[in-house]
Amino acid sequence: ARAQVGVAHGRVPVPLMLHMSAAPGSAQILAGNSTSVLRYTAQQLAGPSGAVHPIPGSHLGPLLRIARGQRVVVDVHNAIGEDHVVHWHGLDVPADQDGHPKDAFPHGGSRLYDFTVRNRAGTYWYHTHVDMRTAIQAYKGLAGVMVVSDAEERALPLPRGRFDVPLVLQDARFNSSNQLVYTPNMMDGFLGNTVLVNGRSDFVLQASTRIYRLRLVNASVARIYKLAFSDGTPIVAIGNDGGLLAAPVQLPYVTLSPGERVELWADFSGKPVGSQIELRTLPFSGAGGSQGGALDVMRVDIVQSEPETLTLPATLANIVPYQLQNAVNANNPRVFPISMQMMVGFTLNGAPFQMTGVAANEIVQRDTLELVRITNTSGMMQVAHPIHFHGRQFQIHARSVTPGGQAGWQQLVPGCVDAGWKDTVLVMPGETVDLLLRYSKHTGLFLYHCHNLAHEDDGMMRNFRIDP
Repeated sequence: ARAQVGVAHGRVPVPLMLHMSAAPGSAQILAGNSTSVLRYTAQQLAGPSGAVHPIPGSHLGPLLRIARGQRVVVDVHNAIGEDHVVHWHGLDVPADQDGHPKDAFPHGGSRLYDFTVRNRAGTYWYHTHVDMRTAIQAYKGLAGVMVVSDAEERALPLPRGRFDVPLVLQDARFNSSNQLVYTPNMMDGFLGNTVLVNGRSDFVLQASTRIYRLRLVNASVARIYKLAFSDGTPIVAIGNDGGLLAAPVQLPYVTLSPGERVELWADFSGKPVGSQIELRTLPFSGAGGSQGGALDVMRVDIVQSEPETLTLPATLANIVPYQLQNAVNANNPRVFPISMQMMVGFTLNGAPFQMTGVAANEIVQRDTLELVRITNTSGMMQVAHPIHFHGRQFQIHARSVTPGGQAGWQQLVPGCVDAGWKDTVLVMPGETVDLLLRYSKHTGLFLYHCHNLAHEDDGMMRNFRIDP
C-alpha cells in the first residue's frame, strides 16, 4: 500500500497517505530517569502538505490536521509486542475501519485504514482499542489528536496558528525509577497523582496577551476533571466532541470526563506580562470511588505583550436540533442500563462484552433517528460513567437524577457542555440521560462502552449492529 501513492485527477484530491508505527520508546517526562512508553510515529507519504505535526517534547502521537471530505489512508505497523488496533474516536467511518477489537492485528503485522472524513470541523482523537488492553496501551502513550477543518469553521474569526493549542490531559503515577505504574481497581478504574499535558509534567504554556483556542482532550484512563482558572479567567466553551457549538457558552467550570473534548475561548489579552495562571481541577464529590481530588493541571505564563483584535463571535455554527417527535421510537426509548453484577463488575445492557455478540435490543437500522436512554439508577454501587458511542455524533435531549444523586449531580453537571454534537456523555450516579442519535449510514458492528478504560477492559462494553 505504501508504494501506491497515486495522483489527483480532476477535482479528486490526492489522498492523505501516512505510514504510522506503534512501538516502544522512552520519554523524558520527569527529572532523572527516562520513562518507558509506547508511541505512535507517522510519516506523510502523499496529500496536503503539513498534515502531520509531532508535538514537541511529547511521546504522544502526532497531531493530524485533516480537511472535511479528505480521504485518509493510513498503513499502521504494530511493533509493541502484543495485539493492536486503532480507533478513530468521533469519526463516522465504516465498521471495518473503526478499530473494533475483533480487527486487532498481531505484533509484526500491519493494517491498512482507508476512509473519508465526513465529520464537521472539530477536535477528534485516535487511540488504541484492544480488548482488555486498551487502558494500559493508551496510558503508556498510544493516543493522538486529529483536528478537522471545514469551510464554515475557516470563515470564523477564531484564534489560529500558535494561538490554537491542542492539550491532551492524562493522569499518571510513577515509581521511584520514573516508570509508569498502573494499578486499576473495580470502582475507580485508575487515578493518578500527576497530571500530564501533552505527555509532559508541570506543563507551562508560554502565552502572549492574546486570545487562545484551547482544545482539551481527556485521554485519562478514568479521571473526571472539573476545570477552572486560578485567577477567575472566564470559562467560555466554543466547541465540544463534535465541533463548534451554535453559540459560546460561559460556565462556572468545565466538566470533562474520559473521552470528551472541549474547546475554550481563553482570553489572556488583559493579563499583565509576568503573571501566571493555573488551570486546576477543583475538588468535588458524588461521582463515586475516589474521584474528585484537586490537582494542578497546567500553568499559563504571560511572557509577551501583543495587540489583539479578535472578539468572541455571538454565533459560531449552524446546528439543527433533532426533534423528539421525529425519532422512530419517541414513545418507547431504547434503554441501555448500567448495572453492577456480582463476580462480573459494571455492565451495560445487563451483560459483559462479547466480541461479536449482539442482544435483540442492540440491532438497529441505518440512518434512523432514535431516542436512546442510558440509566445509572440500579445496584448498590454506583459511580459516574462516561458512555461513548462509536461511529456517530448524537445530541443530548434530557437529563434527570434521583433525589439521592442530586447533591453529587449538582457538583459536576452544571459544567458539562451538553449543547451541540457529542459522542461521549457523563452519566452520574442516579442519573438517566436521553440521547437523540441518528445511526450511521454505514452498516455492521459498532461499539458503545464506558470510556473509563479500566471499566471497558473489564467488560463494560457492548456491540450494536446497524442493519440496512
